[in-house]
Amino acid sequence: MLQSINNNIISISEAILLDKKAVELNNIPQIILMEEAAEKIVYNLKKDFTYLQNENIAIISGWGNNGGDVLSVARKLFVDGINCDIYIFEDKKSSTLNETHKNILISFGIKLLNINKLKNNINKYSVILDGIFGIGYKYREDKIIENLFLLINKSNAKIVAIDVPSGLNTDSYPSVEADYTYSIGYLKDYLFLLNTRKKAGIIRDIKISFNINNIKLENSFYYSDKVFPIKKNKNNFVHKYSRGSCLCIGGSPGKFGSIVFTSESALNTGCGISCVITENDNVIPINSMSKKIIVDSFDKIDLYLKKYNSVVIGPGLNFLNIKNKRYIEDLIKLKKKFILDASFFTLFKKEILYNFTYPPILTPHSQEFKTFFNDESLQLNSNTLKTVSDLSKKYRCYILLKESFIVYSDPNGKITVFDNPQRILAQAGSGDILTGIIGGLLSQGYETENVILESIRIFYKIADEFNKNEYNSYSPDVFIDMISKY
Repeated sequence: MLQSINNNIISISEAILLDKKAVELNNIPQIILMEEAAEKIVYNLKKDFTYLQNENIAIISGWGNNGGDVLSVARKLFVDGINCDIYIFEDKKSSTLNETHKNILISFGIKLLNINKLKNNINKYSVILDGIFGIGYKYREDKIIENLFLLINKSNAKIVAIDVPSGLNTDSYPSVEADYTYSIGYLKDYLFLLNTRKKAGIIRDIKISFNINNIKLENSFYYSDKVFPIKKNKNNFVHKYSRGSCLCIGGSPGKFGSIVFTSESALNTGCGISCVITENDNVIPINSMSKKIIVDSFDKIDLYLKKYNSVVIGPGLNFLNIKNKRYIEDLIKLKKKFILDASFFTLFKKEILYNFTYPPILTPHSQEFKTFFNDESLQLNSNTLKTVSDLSKKYRCYILLKESFIVYSDPNGKITVFDNPQRILAQAGSGDILTGIIGGLLSQGYETENVILESIRIFYKIADEFNKNEYNSYSPDVFIDMISKY
């Protein structure tokens, strides 16, 4: 059953090759591809800026083909009666296609301004289109360019990067920081690096006539446009344990809110029963805090092992008694479905992953990921998707890397990116809730991949409701109560 619509994410080298193959194999002149891209860029500008004709627009064209793209956009805006100022680098030798688009604009009587004039005019613009550099740009130390990036970034304008924010593919060097990125052809993998994603802003996928079958892809990287709900089990003739049972292990004295959020979230997915196993000192306080879940201590864990289908380990976990750590080391050898979260990644070594019967689901934030995989995570910032893919294959596990976007990898290394950055989710408790949703659905017998996709769908659906109503924050209790709606 199809549960999500996925589109390829490609590397810079693949993007360059696709462009070349469109010309060689499909006989599409490059200027036609540029015109196609420009048409769709204008369409998206009109969607993102409802009153585009009222905006003060600056278009900055570099001297390569990326500059040619944005010059084509300038002409189409002119034809639509939308005025803009166009800045070019008069002292640079332009590409053939860039020069062609300049000459077309000149024939229309459109004035092209020297880039040096931008500094005095920068504050009058409400929208800036960045067409300075594309994916072929390689950083060379240039204070003039660096100062230009800084000037653009400090402006009050909304910045729209054409294909990529200029300089972004140079890793730690200066770049334009965009509010929108209109990625042409396919999304590029370096848009989803931990240290570059925030510089791309809202990403739009601008499809043009590239045939992905023209090239052999290096990796199985995708992003998900849409996730469809799974068909839920709704048999009325069931017992609470046959509906699904989720065991949540975590908490430490004074720090048990996260494990309660996890357990209550699991219960609200529709599973029949949810239980917290924690330190002795937590049992009474948690019983006072929540009437929905069962609570017991580590020394009683044997009473629950046979009855529970899925096990979450980690939220708020700390070991006052080292014997409790050994309980968990024995527990993971059982034929259970496990979700590993939060403190698990600081309390255990990565080699423990080899001891699980079924591939476990890991749900770390980036710092937890780096702590757990230590020396093997060194490339996480600069090669995020490949690092997650390689480690999920090596350790035979599912990984959900939770940042402003979610990177999901299965044990075969297939990556799916869910890109829905929301300020509302940058709040304590949101990760615990997502983990609980996964644990609750997993306990009900659904396939692991379907569980992960469905959990992400529910999680973002609720977050979208808060975002739509312009909340600055959310109550975890309200968020958890909304799970049952979806």
